[in-house]
This record gives sequence, C-alpha cells and structure tokens, in this order.
Amino acid sequence: MRAWPRSLAGRLVLALIAGQSLFIVLAMAAFPLLAPYLTYATIADGTVRALVSEGLALAADGTLAFTPTPALRDYAAARPSLAWAVVDPRTGQAVAGSAPDLVAMVAQLGRMLPRGYGNLETERPAVPGDVAIITTAPTPVGDMVFATAGNVFGRADLPSFVSEFLPAIVPMFAPVLFGALVVIPLVVRRLLRPLRSVARAAGAIDMRSLDRRLPAAELPAELRPLVAAINGALDRLDTGFARQRLFTANAAHELRTPVAILQARIDSLPEDAPSRTSLRRDARRMALLIDQLLAVARLGHSEAVMADAIDLVPLVRALVAECAPLAIRAGRQVAFSAPDHPVDVTGNAQALSSAVANLIDNALRAEPPGGTVEVAVTGAAEIVVVDHGPGIAPEDQPFIFEPFWRKDERTPGTGLGLAIARDIAVLHRGALTVAQTPGGGATFRLTLPHRRSPSPPARQAGAMNA
Repeated sequence: MRAWPRSLAGRLVLALIAGQSLFIVLAMAAFPLLAPYLTYATIADGTVRALVSEGLALAADGTLAFTPTPALRDYAAARPSLAWAVVDPRTGQAVAGSAPDLVAMVAQLGRMLPRGYGNLETERPAVPGDVAIITTAPTPVGDMVFATAGNVFGRADLPSFVSEFLPAIVPMFAPVLFGALVVIPLVVRRLLRPLRSVARAAGAIDMRSLDRRLPAAELPAELRPLVAAINGALDRLDTGFARQRLFTANAAHELRTPVAILQARIDSLPEDAPSRTSLRRDARRMALLIDQLLAVARLGHSEAVMADAIDLVPLVRALVAECAPLAIRAGRQVAFSAPDHPVDVTGNAQALSSAVANLIDNALRAEPPGGTVEVAVTGAAEIVVVDHGPGIAPEDQPFIFEPFWRKDERTPGTGLGLAIARDIAVLHRGALTVAQTPGGGATFRLTLPHRRSPSPPARQAGAMNA
C-alpha cells in the first residue's frame, strides 16, 4: 500500500494540507502566548483545580472535607512555589491545605468573585511580583472558588492543555482547516488544468500530425522548459521522418521504371517458357511492394489527400479481376462477394488498392494449388481475404505485421508487405487483423471507418470466380 500518491495533484494536495495542518497546530500551540484571556498559567491552574477536586468530599455532617491525592502531592512536590486555596462560596469555609493569604484574598472579593467562565488575575500581596488566579469552577461537591499562585506550566499540564485550551481554540481554527481541505484540492485541480490540456494535445499527435506542437502559453514558468524540450524533440522527429519519407518516396519512384522494363521483357518471353509465370508473379510482387512504399511515403505527409470518396465494392472487384489471370496461370481461383449497394469510405484510393492487392497476393501464394482464395466486401466497410493454406500459428500472429519479420530464413518474402498494409490501415483510422480460417489457413480483415451508417443487410452479389 503506497503512503505517497503517484499523481502530481495528489502529492500537491497532500503536501499543502499537511503544511496547513502543521501551521494550525503551531498556531494553536503559540496562541496562549498571545491571547489575553488564556495563558499557559491558566492552563496549569486548570490542572491544580482538577487534582484538588479529586480530593474533595462532604463529611457526614455536611461539612467540606479534603484528602490530598498522590497525584496532587507529586504535582506540588515538583513545584515548590505552588500555593492554592479552595473556598466554599456558600459558607466561606476553606479546605485544609489552603494558603491563608489566598483564602484572605477570596474573602476580600466577596460579591466580586468571578462566576461561570473566566478568571480573575490579581497581584498577590503576600508574595510581591506573584500573580494569583481566582476562578469559580464546578466540582463533585458543587461550585467552589479556587485560587492558585506560583504555578509553572509543565509536562503534567498537557491534559489540561487539551481540556482547557482546545475547546476554546478549536472553534476558531477548525473552519480554517476545513476550508483548506475543500479549497486546496479545487485550487490544485484548477492550476493543473493547463497541464491536462498539454497531455491531451500530446495524446493527439500521431504519424500524420508530427507538425503539431504542445501549447505552452498558459503553463507555469517551471513547466515551460519541459514543454519546450518536448517540442524540440518533436521538431527533430518531424525532420527525421520527413527525410525518411522523402528517401522512401524517391527510391520507390526510381525503382518503378526498372521494374516496368522487367515486366515488359518478361511479357516478351515465349508463352511456353517454363519460368515465365513465376517471373511474372515475382515481378508483380516487386511492383506491388514498390507501390506500397510509395503510397505510405505519400500518406505520411500532412498534406496527403485522404478525402477521396471511395466505394469499396468496385475498387476490390477491379483488384480481383486484375489478379485473375495470374491466379489462373498459378492454378488457383479467386472468389469475390459483396453487397449489392455501395460501401462508402473516405481515404486514399491508391493506398487502399495497394494494401488490398498485397493481401490478395499473399493469399494466392499461400493457397494450395487448385484452391480458391475468397475475397469479400461487407456492409460494415470490411475487406476480408481468406486463404486455405498452412495458416499462421497463434504465437506468430502478433509479429507478422512487424517490418522485416519472418519466421525463419526459409520463409519467402521481405517481411514488409503486411507491415505496410497495416500502416495504410492505421493511416485511414482503421485496422488490419488476422485470424485462423476454420479448417486451416489465414483470414485477414481490413476494417475501415464507414462514411455513414451501414445499410440494412442486402442480398449478396453472386461470387465471381477466376
């Protein structure tokens, strides 16, 4: 169990309340030194009254009797100058052990004796410079007049400090402490509001918004250097990503020409050439990977066009039709299904085409000869590509979207295609996931934000086989 909260707000509130409480305690301890009506002498006087009251009793004849308690003896032994007197205001009788001069002072006061709450402090003629404290207080045998002099506040008076002082002082300081408990959390929360705004701004920065910076105008001066350092780091990251995107785009653009030449030369080979089909498949995969790199590099720019109105049905149908000849030559088939109504999304058509083409190409390579790759567009703006190949082991599924990841060196490919397709999905505020196909294989699901609420379920279009 943590004694110290982790949050900055919690720590500030706890520290301020603890400091305020300590200040109040110190103020309460110093109050008797400053208050005109309550002093440490009157607190010690309360101790004497309590100790003497314990020994008071009424005799059988109704007279006042007194028996000193051991606690009173110990208290008086530690204060040789202590003198006290107890007088019954009804009879004027003083108990045994009362100092004669204090009894005489009480008798002289007569009707001027203090009643109820309050003390009378007056000079003690018998001991020049000493002050006598006279008060009327309740006891087990009724109200009695007490007079004390020569007392000194000590450790034994702490109980009286609680019983005499706190009831008088707590009503004054309790509202202050209560106000601190209520006001401090509100003030701290308000002061940290700019920091929460900075946190929200930082949470909104992603790959497409590296040009944003954290606001520092309303922050305290102590936090501005930290935010300035973070903004500087974002500047460096933005510059580095811009250079990386530029390099990738330039490299992909330059590679398109030699790949196009390679494809043209492969097409010029005789139709019966044994390696022509595999060469065309490899060349297509190279072209597809280059298109993906170029699409991601372009989408990485904040000014990239992401507002194309795209109907997924014709887009995916065109990709399936484009893959059909290659699938036939490879001894596979492609089945396509979609709703008979548009499935509209917003994004970049070229990038989405590149990602879906990669998924179909991967499925064709994984599909056993004679098998059928199933491609579907759903009314919920999902593109599903299903193969019936060896599938992907559950322990490998978290890693297949990582760049350059391959299960082993014997696994074909570069490990970039699925990583780029996932990035394209993320840039479209979507997701790319994989699951096992029932009976064996892999099912990839590209989910995109629908531009409007999905239409009611409609009749599925007939499958298109290649």
